[in-house]
Amino acid sequence: MGQCGSVASLRVSSPPESCIDLHEAAPYDTPMGPDSKLRTDADVEDVYHLGPALGYGGFSKVRLATHRETRKKYAAKIIPLPPRGSATNKYNSSRAMILREVDVIQRLDHPCLVKLHEWYVHDGKLYLIMDLLAGGELLDEVEEHGPLTEPQARGIFLQLLLGVQFMHSIGIVHRDLKLENLLLERQGDIASVKIVDFGFAKKCRDSADECLTTVCGTPEYMAPEVVRGSSKIRAMLEGSPTTESDFTPYSAACDLWSCGVILYMLLSGQPPFSSTSHPRLLRSIVAGRFSFEGPAWKRISPEAQDLIAKLLVVDPRQRLTANAALAHPWMKGSRGSTRSARSSGLLQLAKRLARAASSRLSL
Repeated sequence: MGQCGSVASLRVSSPPESCIDLHEAAPYDTPMGPDSKLRTDADVEDVYHLGPALGYGGFSKVRLATHRETRKKYAAKIIPLPPRGSATNKYNSSRAMILREVDVIQRLDHPCLVKLHEWYVHDGKLYLIMDLLAGGELLDEVEEHGPLTEPQARGIFLQLLLGVQFMHSIGIVHRDLKLENLLLERQGDIASVKIVDFGFAKKCRDSADECLTTVCGTPEYMAPEVVRGSSKIRAMLEGSPTTESDFTPYSAACDLWSCGVILYMLLSGQPPFSSTSHPRLLRSIVAGRFSFEGPAWKRISPEAQDLIAKLLVVDPRQRLTANAALAHPWMKGSRGSTRSARSSGLLQLAKRLARAASSRLSL
């Protein structure tokens, strides 16, 4: 879970997404179902030695956790819980967000997704015991060792698509796929990519179900239907007054748009949609205005460009699914340039976008 920002000065109160019961009434110390990984038979510090901090999020801290018996190392994500007894909307919203992330993560068991092994409630905090991804961010690795060739980008993108395919097969939509949320299990090993950060993830009945209504994510990676989901954003983009507060539902197809943005950046080192003005950025996304112009794209195969073009389709019904993207000729074949398409400094822009102070929004 991370810190949420805003687009310009927009603040929209979204109606709750009601596709599935997120156990709003469940107390923190009660398992959320028969498959819950909640441990109630021991305190977390009796099972794990909690070591130094590994990182910080907007609402959480990650510490090294070593199992006292096996000596195996994990990452413990520690989230402070809202105090009991509060009945405010802020309390309920925070509580629902925490439970939603736990409910989603404990359903995930796939080599390309970070795994939750077990979780605890102790001393007013939630402890999520997860895979230790010691390799850091994929973006850091690429920046340190230079740009990717097409075969390298294909290997990374395969792992991303397989993770997305699994999530969608069980009705989970990530909603914040970006380079910053792709971590390496081992340092220097780009064949060990895992998808992380499920703070905006949502469980729907199936991947085609248009049950999502919250406008959330990272602007540069957001799909057009997500951007247009709010009437207030539509009014801003169209220059007309807001006359209604409806939210147009969207589906898991939003994740495939984000995948297209990621592949574009892996191959060229630049984002397909970029502007210092949020309204201009969002207008270009809604219109699907991007290009394969510039020296970088002269070295990139037509097959790779075709796959990106079929992912960055404004109409989500015409966009490739994860299954269709995996079956694309570029994914199946070995064709493609083995030369780098970028100079070593071009990923600086991608890194700046990924780590911008207002990198995430939830409207």
